[in-house]
Amino acid sequence: MISEIVFDVVVVGGGHSGIEAALAAARMGCKTAMVTLEIDKIGVMSCNPSIGGPAKGQIVGELDALGGEMGRAADETFMQMRVLNRSRGPAVQCLRAQNDKYQYNAYMRTKLLNTPNLTVIEGVVDELLVDDARIVGLRLGDGATYDCKTLVITTGTFLKGLMHTGMTNTAGGRVGEKSALFLSDSLKKLGFKLGRLKTGTPPRLHHASIDYSRMSEQPGDPELLRFSFRTPVHTRHLNQAPCYLTHTNPATHELILGNLDKSPMFTKVIKGVGPRYCPSIEDKVFRFKDKTSHQIFIEPEGWDTPERYPQGLNTSMPADIQEQFLKSIVGLENVEIIKMGYAVEYDFVYPSQLLPTLETRLIKNLYLAGQLNGTSGYEEAAGQGVLAGINAGARALGKPDFILKREDSYIGTMADDLITKDITEPYRMLTSRSEYRLLLRQDNAIFRLGERAHEYGLITDADIATIRHQKSQIDSLVHQWKKQFTKAPLLEIFSLQYPQSLASVFRRPEVTIDTLIQLGFVNEADRMISQQALVEVKYEGYIDKQSKEVQKIERYESKLIPVDFDFSALKGLRKESLEQFQRHRPKTIFDAKRIAGINPADIMILITYFEKYRMKNP
Repeated sequence: MISEIVFDVVVVGGGHSGIEAALAAARMGCKTAMVTLEIDKIGVMSCNPSIGGPAKGQIVGELDALGGEMGRAADETFMQMRVLNRSRGPAVQCLRAQNDKYQYNAYMRTKLLNTPNLTVIEGVVDELLVDDARIVGLRLGDGATYDCKTLVITTGTFLKGLMHTGMTNTAGGRVGEKSALFLSDSLKKLGFKLGRLKTGTPPRLHHASIDYSRMSEQPGDPELLRFSFRTPVHTRHLNQAPCYLTHTNPATHELILGNLDKSPMFTKVIKGVGPRYCPSIEDKVFRFKDKTSHQIFIEPEGWDTPERYPQGLNTSMPADIQEQFLKSIVGLENVEIIKMGYAVEYDFVYPSQLLPTLETRLIKNLYLAGQLNGTSGYEEAAGQGVLAGINAGARALGKPDFILKREDSYIGTMADDLITKDITEPYRMLTSRSEYRLLLRQDNAIFRLGERAHEYGLITDADIATIRHQKSQIDSLVHQWKKQFTKAPLLEIFSLQYPQSLASVFRRPEVTIDTLIQLGFVNEADRMISQQALVEVKYEGYIDKQSKEVQKIERYESKLIPVDFDFSALKGLRKESLEQFQRHRPKTIFDAKRIAGINPADIMILITYFEKYRMKNP
């Protein structure tokens, strides 16, 4: 094949997944190319310009540990930063940033265009070039061809994308942009099974037409917060933009329910399945008819734009209906709409056709990532992108595969879910999907994954030195608190009858990092490190228990299950789990783990049974 240029890794797509894939491969030293429809649209935040949130913040932490860029971009371009779930445990606490979408887009575009080993090519991919079930290159719409050792496809919502507002539909993966019309056909010819999904976005509102005085202000947190361990100390948190909270009401719901016959979703014009955990407002109102209101957050999209994003109002209703129900909401009575909401219907590849590396089973050296795999969300896409990019780079360089597991990361949990479970709707990461969430916190991601990232060339020597130093500081604090005992006046402050270790006192629920700062045990400048040490102390027992469970499951993964094993003999097994075991008849504990619907509690019951059996039959 005659090729214009030969690359180690080619990445198709310039969204959040493609960005992380291309940067990962380039950082590893691979000669890398990104092919994208429009260079100016690299890193566009096509829906809510926010990063983080429950489970998503944890993924951003893991991305940062793996050398990814999303956390640093969010730190550089945030308009507001908050810790969510502060009143709950550390397993579900997370950062969320509201970002300037134009600054974010510019940051990512600049980063890619200035990254060594990376070439950005503007074009549309029409055909994958395969020889003997192995990817060898790709052909663009203008006829240009490129040879490559590995290929990562991250096309988002652009595969035969179709946008809907009411009964009007237009080809495109995002408003004002083209659709990739032929790549789906190329994938089908290669034998891949494709499906159809749907996502949506709300209308954009004009800032000056909103009456914020009738809404509740939602400010950012006053202290310095960061996604990335590489982000230096700054003062940008002293100037944050507020968000505002309002609600739908019975009048809003009546307008929506009375016009469902004009909805492309309810009239089956849209065939693709939408996300259960981020439904359209019409779907929400229809499904939860007992609720008289739903929260709507009015969020800025940039410092220098009048656009406001009404989070919670995804819709594909006709334009006139959108305007009517918007004006029924408190504070939006005189609202002006800049852009109407719309739904996007697009092709995706069933991810059960992938390996844990996100390489396809059918075609060697071909990797898929992002919404193409049936997921929803910037962070989910970026997490897959970095995993696929690392593995594509590793294959090109002759390095071992880079596997992330459920036990070590949210990204690994997501990858495992995608390749083992049935995807019938857009997949969204939730903290409840991880059985090890106390171990997989946002604050310890760099310690979980940093060493492996350094081994693969994803982070620098200086980065790993910083991570090791921070870990040493945390361990030193924990050790100090365990060895040091309380003295007066702490005995009186904590109403103690006899001296105790500081660690045992710090485990009390009323003791927070602010308590330790006020009492002089730590300095404000060391808040982040001290907070991590405090979490280790407070949850030491739970963390140890979960760690031992992980180790036990790993020890037993290769344990053979007898062919004629009677799963009904397992006491305490859920009915659904019993049915799954009986249907699939797993050969090993590892096989049992990978069955859809089987959770760690089921696996521990299985392991406990074999432990008892071994003791009775040595």
